[in-house]
Amino acid sequence: MGQSPIIAWEEVKLADFGTAPLMLRHSLASHPMFAREALARVIESAGRADYYVNTMDLGSHDPRSRREGEMAGLSGEQVLEAVAKGTIWILLLNPAKANPAYNELLDAIYDEMHRMVPGFRTRLHKMTLLISSPKVQVHYHCDIPGQTLWQIAGTKQVRVYPNRPPFLNQAALERIALGEVHEFGLPYDPAFESEAKVFELTPGHMLHWPLNAPHRIVNGDCVNVSFTTEHFTTSNRRNFIVNRANGVLRKRLGERPLSQDISGPAYWAKFGVAAAHKLLQPAAAKKKLRIDFALDPKAERAVRTIPAYEVTP
Repeated sequence: MGQSPIIAWEEVKLADFGTAPLMLRHSLASHPMFAREALARVIESAGRADYYVNTMDLGSHDPRSRREGEMAGLSGEQVLEAVAKGTIWILLLNPAKANPAYNELLDAIYDEMHRMVPGFRTRLHKMTLLISSPKVQVHYHCDIPGQTLWQIAGTKQVRVYPNRPPFLNQAALERIALGEVHEFGLPYDPAFESEAKVFELTPGHMLHWPLNAPHRIVNGDCVNVSFTTEHFTTSNRRNFIVNRANGVLRKRLGERPLSQDISGPAYWAKFGVAAAHKLLQPAAAKKKLRIDFALDPKAERAVRTIPAYEVTP
């Protein structure tokens, strides 16, 4: 990578970093780690805990149409063939298992962000790879860590919504923080569209949005390759802890307003609640994934239904 910049920083936009959706150019679209052969190697190295593979209804915003699957027994090339012909969305969680250079690139990205964004300091960095079919969508959801989406191949539309009620339902966010439901558990209302900010991502664009901002994605009529980078700042981590604690307390206190303070005595009391819950939470309380299809490049939409079973991510 040398000292060449990864991101084409625009001084006028730096003040918005982390407080508003921000789209910039990047230099990674032709990086060899995102070439077809490299992606196939990552796929082949992925164990069951290292990926999600989904299919969904293209004609609705209903997250209940989203199904979880498996890609066992296929080569990386067969998986990529299935993505090209099907209705498939793949998330590869641990690409550095196939090549530690992904972690080196991740470090370089955050080193540059720390240099360029005043006061921006992060930890717990993570990179995930996304490979998805033409026209697939990612339903309305939010993420717990801070996150940036980097487009490598194909085009997609990303719609980002305010990170406040009613767009971000607080009780649902708490359940997500507790691990009781998937991040797609946020309520969606078509009326939210009036305040969505819409971005058209092409290869070489990256998009960063405020913490927990709900968003949804629709691919263009082409295979898409992208990756996400995730992080926690001190305030992000404290927000996560408060949401976990409030989720525990809400079960006892109902829908009454709960403090979102991330400092002072109230925060430290909730730190204790969240720590105790994490220690005592039974495995059965954690969300499970119901797997009911196998990826199959020869099947219609590349989806072959199988007897359902459950796994804990």
